[in-house]
Amino acid sequence: MRTLEPASITLGTVDDLPQIYADMEKQFPPDEMYKYKNLLHLLHGDKYKILLYKRNSDGELLGYALVYTVENCNILWLDYIAILKEHQTHGYGAQLFNALWHKYCGPYDGILFSLEHISKNNPSLAKRQELRMQFYEKVGAYRLHADFQLPCENGALPMYLYFKPRRGLCAISRTVQLQAIRQIYEYCFYHFAHNKELLAHFKPTILDERLLPTRRPVLQHAAAPVVQSVRRA
Repeated sequence: MRTLEPASITLGTVDDLPQIYADMEKQFPPDEMYKYKNLLHLLHGDKYKILLYKRNSDGELLGYALVYTVENCNILWLDYIAILKEHQTHGYGAQLFNALWHKYCGPYDGILFSLEHISKNNPSLAKRQELRMQFYEKVGAYRLHADFQLPCENGALPMYLYFKPRRGLCAISRTVQLQAIRQIYEYCFYHFAHNKELLAHFKPTILDERLLPTRRPVLQHAAAPVVQSVRRA
């Protein structure tokens, strides 16, 4: 079994953006990407950050994450996370995600992020998407019932919403989810005018949830069945 070399999370700056953005263009679909100028704008604020994952021995960059600290509801929004191509398939993805969780879940109640819907037309892509979902569920994230919509130039991308709670937390309320999504829309997607309409469309699918060891969310109140749906983390 391969032993991973120790690595640590460090805070990046706008000077790191050219390298990170060039890698993002290779790894993320164009419709899930911010324009460079919008990402630069976010990084000039104090709530949106680049986190670099570097090997301790020589400082080599292994991966990165872009996160937004959501105000007033104690949630961290994981906007992007990636391991550089040359370091993939060695286990660094789980190591980075767990490092994020240990760093932030204590000060925060959990990490919120979204994953793509499973493709119905591309079996190869669908398999990779399924494996990605299995990976995040294996590391303790729960798929929520919200039919989340990721704003984009052409409207929105339907995504699965996932939540990795801090240790000991076994629920996330509808109120907290609404607060978090509103602020994510207003801060991260400030450049889109249709955010309010998007949220109004799927707001009824946001529910109080209990997070059980089965990794399947259980509703805390009776409700009509919700069609479950799924920015790639």
